[in-house]
Amino acid sequence: MVDPDGHLFLSVGLCSVNQSHFSDARLKESFGTFAKWAEATVAMLKSHAFNSLGCWSDWQDINEVGPRMPYFTRLNFSLTYKKRRDPKYGKKGFQNQCMPVFDPGFETYCNDRARRLLATKDDPWLVGHFSDNELPFRPNSLTNFLALPATDPGYQAASKWWEDRRKTLGKAEDDIDTRDQQAFITFLADRYYSVANAAIKKYDPNHLYFGSRLHGRNINLAVFRAAAAVDVVSVNYYYSGPREKKQMEQWLEASGKPFLVSEWYAMSVKPAKVRQIRGAGYRVKTARERGLFYQNRVLGFLENPGCVGWHWFKYAGQEELSHRGVVNGDYQPCRPLMDIMKTVNQQVYPLADYFQKTKREGEFQIQDPTTGYDHHDPANREPLTKGRVTCDREGAAQSNLKRSINHPARLPNPVVTAREDKNFQPYISVIRDHDINTR
Repeated sequence: MVDPDGHLFLSVGLCSVNQSHFSDARLKESFGTFAKWAEATVAMLKSHAFNSLGCWSDWQDINEVGPRMPYFTRLNFSLTYKKRRDPKYGKKGFQNQCMPVFDPGFETYCNDRARRLLATKDDPWLVGHFSDNELPFRPNSLTNFLALPATDPGYQAASKWWEDRRKTLGKAEDDIDTRDQQAFITFLADRYYSVANAAIKKYDPNHLYFGSRLHGRNINLAVFRAAAAVDVVSVNYYYSGPREKKQMEQWLEASGKPFLVSEWYAMSVKPAKVRQIRGAGYRVKTARERGLFYQNRVLGFLENPGCVGWHWFKYAGQEELSHRGVVNGDYQPCRPLMDIMKTVNQQVYPLADYFQKTKREGEFQIQDPTTGYDHHDPANREPLTKGRVTCDREGAAQSNLKRSINHPARLPNPVVTAREDKNFQPYISVIRDHDINTR
């Protein structure tokens, strides 16, 4: 991305920079006023090299009272339309996990809702807009739409689409396979993104459209193929494993558009309470391990030329059994998580330049801001012991380091199963603990 001054901009952001986890009494006790909290919070974020307010942030109130930060808005076209849907079209909500985007009234609704963008269309601090959050582009969408009542516009659109397709392919009416499902998802997503983009660009032609924050099973290449109407594809990306690099490459190839990792995190939990914790983030034991997870994954994002940023979820989130925020219940930065985040955040531009221009395998360095280290200078190819990328102490003393992933071998029978053990994450992170010299 390019900022209003013509410089490269990678969005390093936090979601939910707001007061949702704090009482009015705690705010008053700690800062006195919202304005003082906003000023202190923006200063804290900038001091740790965060440069964006992600989704669910109180961007309007923050930017009105304190130093400004780049921000994103969310319009919730489908998520609000489903509650206001005219009964003559069908039931409210996402019946059969089907978005009512084929309703004649959907375009009008999006157009009316997008009028609010006139207020910010000339704001240079605005990066762009999310049109929704985590919509159901289900793998079996065609089957779901064909199961709607015959009077539903969604059924009618799917029925006509399937009739035309099956006749072209010479298929029977009930002969729906994966390729048909995928093709219909692309048709569905194209309809949604085209309507959303038209509404957004009508009232704000100056900023970027970041799509709908794909998630889970809806992170589907069929959706990426329908991304012509978006400027950047946003993905709430919680998977992290051997296929991550390949998946991101496939996104770029399928869409031809850059992507933003709009939500992701690791939470620290009490080991004995793991099964009681809800949330999509990875589970680790300590704040330090959360920081190491952040650093390692950011390096993977930067290796892909299509990634234009990432937003950690979230600002606050300390609970009795877990912690997923970057500040604690007293508004204080969570250490050492934030220190580790800062180390890599300060170097995102040299790192991006390294990955995309030098293409040198191994010999990976990270700039030390206190010494002005220049990663272009061959004389500076020795690893740093200060401000280094995540590596163990023994490795930091060696030269010509290489970053690699050891892919785990799949066992013939699973040791942990999803349904019985309530574990839905296929991989675990293995981190060296120097204090006890083990992994």
